[in-house]
Amino acid sequence: MTQPTAGAIPVTPAQRERYDRVVAAAEVLFAGGEEAVQMKDLAQVAGLSVATLYRYFPSKDYVLLAVSLARYQEAARKVFARIPLGDSVRERVTDHLMREFRAQQRTQDLTVALTRPMNETSRSYSAILEAIEHLHLQIVRHVAAAGGSLSEQQEKLLPVVIDIFNAASLHWQAGDFSVSEAQAQIEVGCRLLELPDEVVDSALERAAPDMRFG
Repeated sequence: MTQPTAGAIPVTPAQRERYDRVVAAAEVLFAGGEEAVQMKDLAQVAGLSVATLYRYFPSKDYVLLAVSLARYQEAARKVFARIPLGDSVRERVTDHLMREFRAQQRTQDLTVALTRPMNETSRSYSAILEAIEHLHLQIVRHVAAAGGSLSEQQEKLLPVVIDIFNAASLHWQAGDFSVSEAQAQIEVGCRLLELPDEVVDSALERAAPDMRFG
């Protein structure tokens, strides 16, 4: 099976301006759900030809991934500009992920649209998928460390906590969890960061030899 081709990378200021215009237009259009949005509609709203749109965004999935990356980039600019408050790693990470989940609730249709290609593309467009996942982890790591450092065990557990957060969000989007049930799952996941080092080490030793974290 042929893998999808990634979009062209904007190089000049004019290209970047057109790229950003598409992302901004897409965020507005997909806020009403993705079902009725066609690429020709997006091109029209962004003021581009369909051919130019496809040059940078080869599919609707790629547009959605670009919107996700742009949103995390904006979140990173805000988060990295300050030292998070909180008395413990768990408290800081819990507060941040709860804020992220509340933001998802405010734009549920957009959240569903943006989440789908993250989970249904079978690692198509791997470069942008990995960029999104890496940036999300870096944001949570910055919040967790609060200007200090994390233990080796906490570093290994952060991706696990993010996976639990993502799973809880998916169950909420599907209607399997209520908001409070999803929040409870997120809170329980964050409590892993309080486990003693020896407990984490023991669990990792029992894990499959090919298990990877981070």
